[in-house]
Amino acid sequence: MDALSEVIRLSRPRGQAVGATDVGGDIAIGFPAHEGIFLYCVASGECLLQVDAVEQATRLRAGDCVVLCSGRPFVLASDLDLPRTEAAVVFASRSNGSVGTWNGGGRCMMFAAHLEFESGFAGLLFDGLAPVVRVEDASARRALRACIEQMMEELQAARPGHELVVEHLVHIALIKVLRFHLAESAGHVASWLAALADARLSPVIEAMQARPAQAWTVASLAELACLSRTAFATRFKAVSGLAPLDFLTVLRMRIAARMLEQPRVRVSEVAQAVGYASQSGFSTAFRRVLGASPRRFMRP
Repeated sequence: MDALSEVIRLSRPRGQAVGATDVGGDIAIGFPAHEGIFLYCVASGECLLQVDAVEQATRLRAGDCVVLCSGRPFVLASDLDLPRTEAAVVFASRSNGSVGTWNGGGRCMMFAAHLEFESGFAGLLFDGLAPVVRVEDASARRALRACIEQMMEELQAARPGHELVVEHLVHIALIKVLRFHLAESAGHVASWLAALADARLSPVIEAMQARPAQAWTVASLAELACLSRTAFATRFKAVSGLAPLDFLTVLRMRIAARMLEQPRVRVSEVAQAVGYASQSGFSTAFRRVLGASPRRFMRP
C-alpha cells in the first residue's frame, strides 16, 4: 500500500458532522477549538473567515473550498466586528446531514464537513499545513462538494449500509484535499506530505512504514533514495523537517500506539514489532515522542 493510503487508513477518519447552511442577515458565527479538520465549500454568496492567531482574514466567495486543520477557534462572518453567536446556537436545530437556514438565508450558502480521527497518525497528515488551506484545483473543489452532498444524501435517506458509504466518502474527500496539497503546495513548508511528494524520499517513507522493525541506518535509507549518505540526510531534513532517524522514531511510535489499542497486546511484543529489543528503551522513546507511557494507550 502506498504511504499516503496507509497513513489515512491508520488515522481512521470519520465524519463527525456534515451539512449545509443558508445564512441570512449580518452575523458572526464563532466556533471553538476543535479536534480534526473542517472542510467548507461555498455554494453562493460570500463571507469572511478568521482563524485564531492568523493575522489576515480570508474572504470566501462562491466556488471557494477551504480546509481548516489547525484545531484553532475560528469565526465565519459577514462582518468580523459583529458580536459572536456561538456555532452551537446556530446549528442547534440542524440534524446531521440536513440543510439548515439562519435568519431567513440568502446571504451565504455553505456546505461543510467536520472530520475527526481515531488515531494520532492524523498528525502526520496535517503537521506543517497552513491553518487555512485553499483548494485551488477546480476538479478537487467539485469533488469535495460532491462528496459532502453525497454524505448528506446518505445520512438523510439512512438506507442499509449508509454508514459505510459515508465512511468511504470521508476517505475520498480527505484524499482529494491531500492530493491537492501534494501537487500544489508540498515543498513550501517542511512536512511529512512534502517528503511524500519528493520522488527520492517517498520510497524511503514507504519502506519505513512497511518494515518498522528493520535496523535502518542513514546509509541503508540513503541507498533506497539513490543518494549519498550526506546528500540524503540533508535533503530529508530540509523536506520533512526531521533528520531521517528522528522521523523513523516518530513513525515507529505512531505505529506502536496503533498496535497498543488492540486487545490482549503486550508492550514487549509491540516494542519488538517496531524494532526495539529493550522494552525500557521503547518506553522511553514512546514517552518522549507521544508524551505518555505505552500503557496509557492500551485498552482496559
